[in-house]
Amino acid sequence: MTSQPGKHIHAGRWIRPERLGGSPEWTAGLRRHFTAVWITAGLVTLCALLPVVGFPALYVAAVACGAFYLDNEPLALLRLPELSASRLLVRKVLTAWRNYFLLTIPFTLLAILAHPRTAWIAAAWAPLAALALLYAVVAKYAHYAPEGSSRHPLATRFGSAGFLFPVLLPLSLALTVSYALRAERNLNRYLHDYD
Repeated sequence: MTSQPGKHIHAGRWIRPERLGGSPEWTAGLRRHFTAVWITAGLVTLCALLPVVGFPALYVAAVACGAFYLDNEPLALLRLPELSASRLLVRKVLTAWRNYFLLTIPFTLLAILAHPRTAWIAAAWAPLAALALLYAVVAKYAHYAPEGSSRHPLATRFGSAGFLFPVLLPLSLALTVSYALRAERNLNRYLHDYD
């Protein structure tokens, strides 16, 4: 009995696309950086036990998850769901939020249980983490090119840095809006051959 090529590679792994909302970015990112993920989980656990540090550590982890969106997936994967560019972008953003917040539930609960008086910090952490992930998704698809590796201009890197350095945050916000519009146009070009 022959098996399909490549099927044995993914057998028995707990990091499966169906568990991550079908996201190739999160599946490949978690598999590729498996050791770094466990080290990060350990560090975030330690930070969650310290007062006031837990939610900022989770925020830094959200910014780090933006690295999952550096590589481009094949165009066939983007065309597979047969969605419009705007719906595909919304789906990608919602999947990024879903995966991140589901993975952070244990650390969030630990931080709240360890230091309930600092739980108010979550009111800043959740929207900022969501914004950082939104930026990662739209920046990727604003520069998406299936035929080659993704290119990230210097402005994109400054935009990512803005989520860690508040002085650059206005640039990050402006680029988020700009990239969201550009991402939709760029995806329309590849998905539906629009100019």
